[in-house]
Amino acid sequence: MFDRRITKLKDALLRFTDETKIIQHLEEDERRGWRLAEACALSLVLHPSASFDQALALVRTIAYAQYIDDYIEEEHPELDMVDYRRVGQLFLIWHNRDLSQMPVAHANVARKMEEQFAEDEVSEEWTPMRRLVWEKFIFTLLQENHWVKHQEQVSLDAYLANGLYTIALPIVQVSILAFAYQDVPQELKNRLFGHICQASRVVRIANDLHSYEHEHAHGRFNSLDLAAEALNGASQANPRKDARLVMERELEILERGVSRERRTGPTQDFLRRLVASTHAAIDFYDSLATHGSGSALRDQTWMLQEKAG
Repeated sequence: MFDRRITKLKDALLRFTDETKIIQHLEEDERRGWRLAEACALSLVLHPSASFDQALALVRTIAYAQYIDDYIEEEHPELDMVDYRRVGQLFLIWHNRDLSQMPVAHANVARKMEEQFAEDEVSEEWTPMRRLVWEKFIFTLLQENHWVKHQEQVSLDAYLANGLYTIALPIVQVSILAFAYQDVPQELKNRLFGHICQASRVVRIANDLHSYEHEHAHGRFNSLDLAAEALNGASQANPRKDARLVMERELEILERGVSRERRTGPTQDFLRRLVASTHAAIDFYDSLATHGSGSALRDQTWMLQEKAG
């Protein structure tokens, strides 16, 4: 059943010719070792009760975020924080007076994501947070470009505070919250968002372990370069071991925070799945490192399903 849903999502997205540029970018990107099928699997793991259209919206979200990430970091590393307004207008609907100001493929994908929230009658109260995470995503990618371009030294904590947005997990998780929960008090939204941010710190490090060699080959740095100093004498004199130690500490912070959360019916399942899917993400990136690009899709997706289920 899980495999069939992945196939249906993938086939549906590939049929939409008006967003081919964005979807094919993910489908053809073998460098990261995961492509459109994995994005479909991830959407189902993170939000198993999603309708088919909601799952499509989540996959579009993942694909669009990856496309923006590559545009800023890979294609235009010269972009800096001063370019935020211009870059925002390229990708974000609400930064434009009308869609004609955006590239056609960008406008089509962004419009369809917004239309799904409207179709599901998602409360407007979620709109500020949904927009904030997209804006932070773009701004923090530009911040990383700035650090690299100016060869600035940053602490691990500063890197993770920035990197928790560049991993794009907050975008996906806030979308899930908006789809799944209505009439959530602002104070609870803020607490849930705090847990999402902590989970994103963990996933950022897991991703960095996978992308370390690629980052170095392109003159960039990540958490592996910063972990030793943050360990205050507990360094293992090995970047990978140091980063894993930091990741385990960050994961423990997440689990402790969630265990102390006052859980209500609507949030209990979300918090359980947030922790489980964070563990799944760690295993997923480990699997990519073990099996290499484009392989073991079945093992990876079933592992994701089992871990997050």
